[in-house]
Amino acid sequence: MKPLSKRKVRIIFHTTTRSEGESPESFQFETAGDLYTKGGSDYLRFQEQHGDVQNIQTTMKWDGDELMLIRQGEILMRQAFKAKNETYGRYVMPEASWETRAVTDTLLVQWPTNTRPKGKLYVRYRFFLQGQDTGDHEIRLTIEQVD
Repeated sequence: MKPLSKRKVRIIFHTTTRSEGESPESFQFETAGDLYTKGGSDYLRFQEQHGDVQNIQTTMKWDGDELMLIRQGEILMRQAFKAKNETYGRYVMPEASWETRAVTDTLLVQWPTNTRPKGKLYVRYRFFLQGQDTGDHEIRLTIEQVD
């Protein structure tokens, strides 16, 4: 179901990475954001908070079939996710730029609505950076409208 209009939301962002032979790594933060519809796609926009790296504006664009993750700031990244598909993107830092590839296993997007004030976004994928397998990744967002 489409968001009705631009709304303020509270986001709990949780990510887990599992690499072969290593313990899983998890990271979580809570932030405020905006959820809105533009040109037939839904957008979730928020500020990411990662220890040393600051000023990362994140936008998740959902067209009903494919999720595009766009990070802008100290890190630049564009990566598409489409269930049961392989997609390509780019990861850019001041010192280097790398090609990325995601093989998405699961993609679920449920926005909050008037009848359901909480939504969720879940992506499970295998991620490759410049051809190197970085492991299995999960992104889980809980999205709650605050208006």
